[in-house]
Amino acid sequence: MPRPPPPPPPGRGAPGARRPMREFFAAWLSTLRSPLLPLLRRALSSSSSSSSGGWDDPLSSAAAAVEAHFQAHWSALDAAARQDPAQAVSAGHWRSPLELPFLWIGDLHPSLVTSLLRSLSPSPRLLAATDRVDRRIRAAVPSISDRLRRAQEAFISAEVSGAADVEAFLEELKDVALDANRLRRGVLSELVAAAGGYQAALFLEALSRFVLSMHDPEVLRRFDQCRASPVHLEDTAS
Repeated sequence: MPRPPPPPPPGRGAPGARRPMREFFAAWLSTLRSPLLPLLRRALSSSSSSSSGGWDDPLSSAAAAVEAHFQAHWSALDAAARQDPAQAVSAGHWRSPLELPFLWIGDLHPSLVTSLLRSLSPSPRLLAATDRVDRRIRAAVPSISDRLRRAQEAFISAEVSGAADVEAFLEELKDVALDANRLRRGVLSELVAAAGGYQAALFLEALSRFVLSMHDPEVLRRFDQCRASPVHLEDTAS
């Protein structure tokens, strides 16, 4: 099954192919929505739950294309981190308001991926693999977060004394973003490999649906209806 080419990442390739992250992410979502997710669903519907599948069968090929699409997204975030580190560690302006509570250092928290897999009632074998990945996440996330905090504290201290090194600060932000994306890439790869075949495809289908739901107009409409009325600054000043 041929894979659709990923959209060119921001800040890379020929000048005419470069695009802001907002445009890249919109194209990335569009490709995930169609054709990748429908292809994966069709392959799931025509395969049995006991299928282990070689990587050349329709189910495994469709699942591999979706996994590669997520990996391309993190590669694009790496490119953005090298171009604009401060933006890469924050909530990008291309994010939906519903997406914001789920972000950690520029993208989805890796523990959301394991939580999603657990919600699919995995086998005992896969649950044990998920536990191992969770332990890895619990060890890595505080370390990366502490590195960001230390960089911020060092910059503040240096700024007070008039000796802040902006270039060194941005370099550290870039490395933090790259480490976070490396963790996300590894978590997804390890879970897909542990699941294998039909279970891996189900997991990737659920992950795709979750990501797309945070940009679904109807879901966002309901989200906006549940939000409190905006507070005006003059109301809080009294």
